[in-house]
Amino acid sequence: MTQERYTDIRICYQDRAAVITIDRPGKLNAIRINTYKELITAFQEADSNPDCHIIVLEGEGGQFTAGNDLADLVGADGQEVMDGVQGIFDCVSRLQKVLLAVVEGVAVGIGTTLLLHCDIVVASSETRFRLPFANLGVCPEGGSSLLLPRAIGEKKANEVLLTGRFFSADEAMRWGMITAVADPGKAKEVAQGYMDQLLRQPLASLLATKKLLKRSRGDVSMVVADELRVFKTLLESEATRSRISAFLQQR
Repeated sequence: MTQERYTDIRICYQDRAAVITIDRPGKLNAIRINTYKELITAFQEADSNPDCHIIVLEGEGGQFTAGNDLADLVGADGQEVMDGVQGIFDCVSRLQKVLLAVVEGVAVGIGTTLLLHCDIVVASSETRFRLPFANLGVCPEGGSSLLLPRAIGEKKANEVLLTGRFFSADEAMRWGMITAVADPGKAKEVAQGYMDQLLRQPLASLLATKKLLKRSRGDVSMVVADELRVFKTLLESEATRSRISAFLQQR
């Protein structure tokens, strides 16, 4: 697929690795409906490419992603939003290839929940994570109500989901949410070390190992669908729309 078909992302192949870059730096790489569609297409393309052994996800301009583009979320058709969210998480949860995330700057909302579906995550020490669903009047998405407690423990998951507070890369590392912490601006460099190791392994071994490791997750797609039914109901409420509109005005 040629780059001209994408407007919100880039995809390039480097030595058997597909590097997918969220490319909306003017919006802190916030994800809108079109971004969801392009990410799904890029992930599927890379996963089906026999010359691609691993997939790397990153953000442009020293930021991972500020999460959903709230202006797009409020103004769009609710079902289209839900289809995009369900689609992206169904896609990443079913990837056969190893998925490695390179995180700098901010990882908010879906920027954090996406990491729960990644196999290896390298984050800068200055990265700030946040899951502000309750703050916006909605609920967890992306399978985070299942995967986050498994990753960091029930009590800590309760805290970050119910308060929506920012947390640091050091906290995320201590909780077992990410793989490694890099110096500021060096996440890609540290991630390259993991890429080099992965690309030395036989593809068949990587695919088989990932498939076996994913067995314990169960049906993540069903959890995502259950979350989204509640999310959609909350999103359509006047209280939530007023809360999001107030947030956008403050911003």
